[in-house]
Amino acid sequence: MKNMKQMKIKSFLSLIVFFTLLSTIKAQQEPMFTQYIFDPISFNAGYVGTTSMLNVNTLTRLQWVGLEGSPKTFSLSAHAPIEGRKIGLGITLLTDKIGPVNNTFFTVNYAYRLRVTDQLTLSMGIKGGISSYKVGLTDLSIIDQEDPQFENNEKKISPNLGFGFYLYEDRYFVGFSVPKLIQTSVDDEYATEKYQLKRHYYIVGGYNWKINNEWNLKPSLLTKIVGGSPVSNDITIQALYNKLVGGGIIYRVGDALGFFAFGKVYKELNVGYGYEYSLNGLSGVNSGTHEIRLTYDFNVISGPRKMKIFRF
Repeated sequence: MKNMKQMKIKSFLSLIVFFTLLSTIKAQQEPMFTQYIFDPISFNAGYVGTTSMLNVNTLTRLQWVGLEGSPKTFSLSAHAPIEGRKIGLGITLLTDKIGPVNNTFFTVNYAYRLRVTDQLTLSMGIKGGISSYKVGLTDLSIIDQEDPQFENNEKKISPNLGFGFYLYEDRYFVGFSVPKLIQTSVDDEYATEKYQLKRHYYIVGGYNWKINNEWNLKPSLLTKIVGGSPVSNDITIQALYNKLVGGGIIYRVGDALGFFAFGKVYKELNVGYGYEYSLNGLSGVNSGTHEIRLTYDFNVISGPRKMKIFRF
């Protein structure tokens, strides 16, 4: 009897978490990162090839730690310029798990750089790939394991296209992008309407303020616009010392407050850590969000490095 009662409680809590996370999924269809400024390729194809190095970047994010079924995200990206040409190539792989829902995205990126002035460059990028969406209903703990509503997993694979513009020089950058143009619809048995992966619009900008020969201050803003949802704004200020170590704070308006620190630990290996504290209704049921970043730059361009980009 005691075991049966525990099973009922566990099943009830699992369903509460499932429906709570289902509403979260609809609001957070695209992953968010504390250290987004170090990996713009994840949302803007125009960034591809704007450095003089082969840049490989990984990000692991554990969101709302302590809350069952909370988002877990992993991102891998690599991009580089093609020597002697005004183009860049790159790839991105991203996995995002929220409760029983698993999203996987893989894209190939291409960008062309156009010199506007001696100092100003416009990079125009496109990306194409596939998106995989899966709901693991069989992984949920329920009382009636034979309930037909929970017997099957839902899965859908679809193509996707995106584009981005990135205008930059040594002191500042601005960008606009739509990483996923195709709005994929997925049947959802638990909602009154069909669940649609909506199109996201990103606007990003930043400035590099050189205080002296040792210190740089770099404010930036990332705005995300999604139909049917409030506009999201990430305000970031980071400080860099001797181009080796630094840190910053991020404020996601009305949603979270966080900080990050980073440094070069070995040759071209840069390591970063970020933490966020929720400012919304979830603040009392989780211990925060943790994020670890690893970045390595491989020298693939012979001669002096002439291309510069606001990154870190």
